[in-house]
Amino acid sequence: MAPLFVNELNRLSGRSVEVAFDNSFVDGVIAFAREDVLGLVESGSGYAPSNPVVFIAINAIDFVRLL
Repeated sequence: MAPLFVNELNRLSGRSVEVAFDNSFVDGVIAFAREDVLGLVESGSGYAPSNPVVFIAINAIDFVRLL
């Protein structure tokens, strides 16, 4: 199942999403997905455009919602 999920995440690369994991949510743009990790450019809040990359373990993701 994980390879299909990773393929779908890669297909959505560049799209804005909300990722739920470990009772928290992160909004951002999918940068890449590998077999064990998702790279997400976090949406900035405030005036400073920092946009850090967040790495999320694929097996920790509860769901991904398109924004």
